[in-house]
Amino acid sequence: MADIEEIAGPIRKNLDEKEKARESALKSTREIIRTCRTAISKMHSGGDFTEDLARASRRFSDLREELSAHPDLLFAGYSVSAQQELAEAEILRAAISGDGLPSPDDIGVSDEAYILGIADAIGELRRSFLEALMRDEIAGARSLLAKMEEFFEFLTSFDYPDALVPVKRKQDIARSILEKCRGELALAHQMASLSKKISKQ
Repeated sequence: MADIEEIAGPIRKNLDEKEKARESALKSTREIIRTCRTAISKMHSGGDFTEDLARASRRFSDLREELSAHPDLLFAGYSVSAQQELAEAEILRAAISGDGLPSPDDIGVSDEAYILGIADAIGELRRSFLEALMRDEIAGARSLLAKMEEFFEFLTSFDYPDALVPVKRKQDIARSILEKCRGELALAHQMASLSKKISKQ
């Protein structure tokens, strides 16, 4: 039977290594989140976001490798936030470009982070929707609304406790966003029709 100090030594060594891994992961996740947000901002402004998104994806891939000895850290709050941000950016890129939607495996994130990323992408698509309305691009706004509704249908197909997937509040927010968008699109359509009638007089 081992002496208690002999037991404590390996435990302390493991925890020291885990603490270093955690500190490194915190730094990496902040970088991933910041880079993804930069990419999303560039998507809206029409800038070149490809390198930012690729860098965030590479950094997350590196992080998963770094945490292979401590997989529980990959499911800590800060790691999930980074996965969620990466999922949101990749989903938004696909939605705006018209590409096929990437799966959680394609992005390399957990199912939970992917669901939350879909929810957040609805909010970002609203921003694109409003920009389209401001440019009087009714057809473009309608297409974006259709994509938001598709995402919302996906989102509401998951009915699980918040302890498993904290999505209920995001479902409510997404529902409110869609209601606003439908009203704004209807109003924009009415204004466009009225403008055409006036121009013909």
